[in-house]
Formats: sequence, C-alpha cells, structure tokens
Amino acid sequence: MAPPSSSPAYAPLWLKVLVVVMGLLIVVGFIVVAAEIARRMSNASTSPAPSTPAAFARNIALPSGAQVVSVSPAGDRVAVHVKAADGRSTLYIVDPRNGALLGTVDFPPGAAR
Repeated sequence: MAPPSSSPAYAPLWLKVLVVVMGLLIVVGFIVVAAEIARRMSNASTSPAPSTPAAFARNIALPSGAQVVSVSPAGDRVAVHVKAADGRSTLYIVDPRNGALLGTVDFPPGAAR
C-alpha cells in the first residue's frame, strides 16, 4: 500500500459542503446587490430629486432708507445684517429653504455692551 501523500486528492465532506455554501452565498449576495441597484435606479428616474428645493419668492419689508450690509450663513439659516437710516442695526434671521423670516435682533445705537 502506498503512503497517503501519493493517494489522489481527498477533501473531507465538511470542507466540500462549506465551499458549496460559500459559493451560494456569493451568488445570492450578488443578486441582492444587483436588484437593489436596479430598484434605486428605477425610483430615481420617476421621482424628483429630494435635494431640489421648491422655488419661492418672498418679500421682507425693511425700514425706509435701510441698506443690507451683509448676508451670512448661520447653520441652516441665513443672517442678514441691515443698517437703518437712523443708525440702528438689525439682524434678520431667514430660513433659506422657504424664505420665511424667523426673527429679528435689534442693535440700537449707543446701547451698552
């Protein structure tokens, strides 16, 4: 009888089963990924992009003679610095998604700091 090293290649049954199961998992995973990509592509073409905001037009009344000094982003809002003709500074807080005026902060001239 020949030594075991010269016998034909032999793999235990559990190893064969493990290789078949892992191969099936790879095939199933590929099918799931392909189906999800196809689903997302079909949904993207039928609905508008969620990041596209609706257009709006909004007028915010400023005092007569007031000028906008600066506009700055402030988190998810916009801060508009307005200087009135009498020297008063006001900060208008605006929601950039819909143009709504959320509030104002007045800075009267000569106020204590």
